[in-house]
Amino acid sequence: SRGAASVLLVEQEAGLVERLNQLCRRLQASTVQVRRGDGVAALQHSAPASLDLVLLDPPFESPHYATALKAAVRALAPQGFVYLEAPTAWDDEALAPLGLALHRHLKAGAVHAHLLRALVG
Repeated sequence: SRGAASVLLVEQEAGLVERLNQLCRRLQASTVQVRRGDGVAALQHSAPASLDLVLLDPPFESPHYATALKAAVRALAPQGFVYLEAPTAWDDEALAPLGLALHRHLKAGAVHAHLLRALVG
C-alpha cells in the first residue's frame, strides 16, 4: 500500500478492526481506513473498475472464494491486480470463467499465494 492514494481494509472481527485502527494511528497512516464488515459486500458496492489492487485473504474454510473473486474482478481497474491467499492452487482453467488469469503463483507452507489479472478482451 506504499504510495497508495487511499486504502480500505474491511474486516469482520471487531477485535482485529480495533487493533488495525490502533496500528494506523500509531503509524500515522492517514490514507488508510478500516471498516468492520463483509469484504465481499464491500467489493460488490465498490464502483466498477475503481480499484487498482484487491487483497483477498478469506478464512481457508470459506465457501466464498468464487463469489469474492467475481466481486473483485468487477471492481478491478483494467490494469489492476487481485492478490488471493487460498488453501489450494487456482489455475487458469478455474479462473477464466471468473474473468481472471493467473499472473504469478507461490506456495509457502499451507498457503497458495496468487497474483491475478483480469482477462483482456
